[in-house]
Amino acid sequence: MAILTKLQQDMVTQNLNVVHWVIHDYIHVNSTILGLEYNDLFQEGCIWLCKAATTYNKSGNAKFSTYAKKVVRNGLLSYCKKTCNYDKRFTHLVIGENGQLSADGSLLQSQSESFDHKVSMMETLSLLDSYKQKYTGVSRLGIEALSLKIQGMRITDIAIYYQVPPSHIGAWISRSIEKLRKDSYFLLNLK
Repeated sequence: MAILTKLQQDMVTQNLNVVHWVIHDYIHVNSTILGLEYNDLFQEGCIWLCKAATTYNKSGNAKFSTYAKKVVRNGLLSYCKKTCNYDKRFTHLVIGENGQLSADGSLLQSQSESFDHKVSMMETLSLLDSYKQKYTGVSRLGIEALSLKIQGMRITDIAIYYQVPPSHIGAWISRSIEKLRKDSYFLLNLK
């Protein structure tokens, strides 16, 4: 993307509310889908607002805000469509309220308190604990939160423990899972 001139920067700054109103009027914010939370949509909308500033032609009859609204709306609609299509290609592994593992809502394994299950849980927690040392910041907090979730704590309880909103806990866990999925040594140890 091109560097904005001072005039273009001023147009963007003065029209940030366009992004908010496009999201409010045309987009369905869905915090359960990664990338469709309000803050993600706002950031993406700001990128499209900058693109509008770089392509705006003053000689046309349209005011910048009118032009920007169309560019931001079209950009966000494309982004949402791409995000939803990307999301459809994956099976989502979810850890339920009681620590059960499910894929797209279907239980993967029985949650009987068998010896094998307890050993498996202890091994998983031990593996997560050893990998926690490799990370810092949000990723490390996410691994800690994931461990607590596997042990049966609810997201709301974990949020109270860390004194943050529950949405932070979900974001931390998502960030750590994303990093762990890219860590070939971690994946190798899961088997």
